[in-house]
Formats: sequence, structure tokens, C-alpha cells
Amino acid sequence: MDEDRTDEVGAFVERFAAVLTDGGMPRLPARVFVALLASDEGRMTAAQLAERLQASAGGISGAVRYLSQVRMIHSEREPGSRRHVYVADGSWYESTVSGNPVLTRGETALRDGIATVGDSPAGQRLQETLELIQFLRTESEAMLRRWDERRVAPRSGQFEPSGAE
Repeated sequence: MDEDRTDEVGAFVERFAAVLTDGGMPRLPARVFVALLASDEGRMTAAQLAERLQASAGGISGAVRYLSQVRMIHSEREPGSRRHVYVADGSWYESTVSGNPVLTRGETALRDGIATVGDSPAGQRLQETLELIQFLRTESEAMLRRWDERRVAPRSGQFEPSGAE
């Protein structure tokens, strides 16, 4: 990658990471995630991430641990090496949506809460929250099915960054 493109990609990484940070993601994990997404290979070692982001090895370690826990990246062994490579591929959104612990474990916790508070205003709020989580889970699964269909369908033209189709 030439130096101008490297600088442009680096600026993009910082801009998009700021968007994710504004949405609640910790700053360095956001930067690591976007750096992986924006790399041609979609995979980097911790040393490569530290160099690209000018971050400490300890910071990168914490960031990849966080991103792995929330299933936005996964690690693989580099063939013929003991080093790990961190990967952001198309599976991150699927595992994030379908494996969302708030949606799966939240239902059980809410049922327990409803049983605890009983038929009361609090119970009604908890019941509505449970119904919302069930709705979100069902809609998320349907949305992923539609995305999979769209993703594999032939595309009519060049990608348009403006969002137009």
C-alpha cells in the first residue's frame, strides 16, 4: 500500500472508530476493529496492529480480548508459527446479532424478574421488556436471512459509497 493510501486509510480508521466510540465501544477496540475491517487481508498480528495504530502491546492485547469476547473478531494461529492472527471477516455481524447475550440470556433473567415482582407495574414493565427482546431476536434472525440472500445475489454494478443502489 502506498504512503498516501496508508494515510487515507488511517484517517478513515480514526473517523469510523470515533463513530463506534460515540456509540459506546471502547476507543482502542474500536480502532482495532476498524483497522482489521479496512485492511486488505482482514487479518493482522498484534504486532502489526500495534504498529499500524501506534498503540502499546498491552493495549492491543486488551482490545483484541474485548473484541473476541463480544465476538466481533476471532483469532487463528498463523500457519507454521505460534503467533496469533486476529481476523475480522463477514461472520462478525452474524455472531454479534444471533449470539447477542442480552437477547439470549436476557429472556431467562427477565422471566425470573417477572416471577419475583409478580403482577405489578414493575412486572408489566418487565413483561414488555421481555416481549421487546423476543421481538428483536426474531427480527434480527429474519434480517440476517435477508442479508445472506442479498449478499450472495449477483450485484448489478459497482459499489457506490454514497449508499445508492
